[in-house]
Amino acid sequence: MILALKITLLVGALILLLRLRIDLALAILLITLLTVGLFQVNLLAAGRAAGAALLHPDTLQLLVIVVAVQYLGAVQKSRKLYDRLIRSLNVAIRDRRLVAMVAPAIIGFLPMPGGALFSAPLVEASLRDSRTKPAFNAFMNFWFRHDWELIWPLYAGLLLFQAMSRIPLKKIILFQAPFSLLHIAAGVAISFLYFRRHGIGRLAPPQPGGESAKNGLGGWFADLLSGTWPLLLVVVLFFTTAIPLYLTLLGVALLLSLVSRVSLREFGRLLFTQTILRSTLVIAAVMVFQEIIRLSAAFDVLKTMHVPLAVMVLFIFLVSFTVGFLTGVNTAYIAIAFPVLLPLIQHQPNYFYLALYIYVIGFAGILCSPLHLCLVLTNEYFGATLLQVYRYLAFPLLMYAITATILVLLL
Repeated sequence: MILALKITLLVGALILLLRLRIDLALAILLITLLTVGLFQVNLLAAGRAAGAALLHPDTLQLLVIVVAVQYLGAVQKSRKLYDRLIRSLNVAIRDRRLVAMVAPAIIGFLPMPGGALFSAPLVEASLRDSRTKPAFNAFMNFWFRHDWELIWPLYAGLLLFQAMSRIPLKKIILFQAPFSLLHIAAGVAISFLYFRRHGIGRLAPPQPGGESAKNGLGGWFADLLSGTWPLLLVVVLFFTTAIPLYLTLLGVALLLSLVSRVSLREFGRLLFTQTILRSTLVIAAVMVFQEIIRLSAAFDVLKTMHVPLAVMVLFIFLVSFTVGFLTGVNTAYIAIAFPVLLPLIQHQPNYFYLALYIYVIGFAGILCSPLHLCLVLTNEYFGATLLQVYRYLAFPLLMYAITATILVLLL
C-alpha cells in the first residue's frame, strides 16, 4: 500500500511539473531527487550511481545517436531536401488521397517535435476541394505521421527503450513491425471508409510543375533520392552490416555534410541548437533516473510478487497507458513506466513480450494524449477539436490494445 502511494506520488508529481510547462529534463531530475528522498537513498551512493549512469557506454552511444539523428534532420531541412521529396510525390502519385497519406508518412521518417505541422499543409493541399471535414484531415495528418515510431531506429523513444530493456534493437524492430503494419492498415481502412461514405472518389493531382516535371524522369528521381538517401543508407548499413548504429549515423552525417558542403560555421550552428541540447539533457536525466530507481531497490518487492499473468497484464496496461496518456511524450512514459514495471517482469519467462507490451500500450496512450504536441498542433492547424478527432482515433487505438493484449496473453 505504501509503495503504491509512493508510485502515485512520483507519477503525479511528474504530471504536475509537465502541466506547469517545466522542461522535461528538469522535471525528470526533480523526480529523481524526489525518489532519493522518498526511498531514503544514500546521497553519496546516489551521486556515484548518477556518474556511472552518465559515463556508461550505452548512455554515451545513445547520446551520439540522438545528436546525429537531429543533425541529419537539420541539414536536410536547411537544404530543403524534403521539399524536393514532396514535389516528387505529387508527380509520381496520381491520386491526391494517397498523397495525403504518404506525405505525413514520409515526414514521419524524420523525428522532430511537432513534426505533424510540417506535413499539415501537404495534407490540406491534397484534400482541397474534396469536402472532407477538418477533424478527418487532422486525423489523416496525425495518424500517418506516426507510422514508424515502433520500428524506425532513429526515434529517441525506441532507442531509449532498447537501452533500458537491453533487448537487441533489431529484435525489437522485427517483432514490432506487425504493429506498424496494423497502424498503417487501420489508418487506410478508416480513411477509405470515410471517402466511400462521403462519395469522394479518386482525386486527380494538380498539373505537374516545377523542376521535376521539366527535367522528366531524371528530375523526378533526383528529387526523390535527395530527400531519402541519408535515411536509406542508415537503414541499409544497419540491417546488412555489423557496424554499430552510432558509428553508422556518424559516418552518414559526415558524408551528408560533405555532399551538402556544410561549412564549419554552419556545422556549429546546426549542431549546437536548443533542440539538440534539450534532447541530450532528457536522455541523460532518464538514464540517471533509471539507475537511481535500481539503486533504491524501491520496487524490488515486485520481484517476489506471484500474480496471474492476466493480472500482471492488466497492471502493465493501466500503468503504461495512463502514463503515456498523461504525459504525451514518448521518452517521458518510457522513463517512468519502464523502471517501475521492470522489477515485475524481468524474471518472467515471457519478459521479452511483456517489455514490448509496455512499449506498445504506452505508445497507444501517447497517440490519444491531449498533451501530445503533434495532436495539439494538428488540431489547431485544421481547426478541429480533440473530441472530433477522437471519433477517428477510437477504432485504430482499440485495435492496438486488443491485438497487443491477446498476443501477450498467448505468447
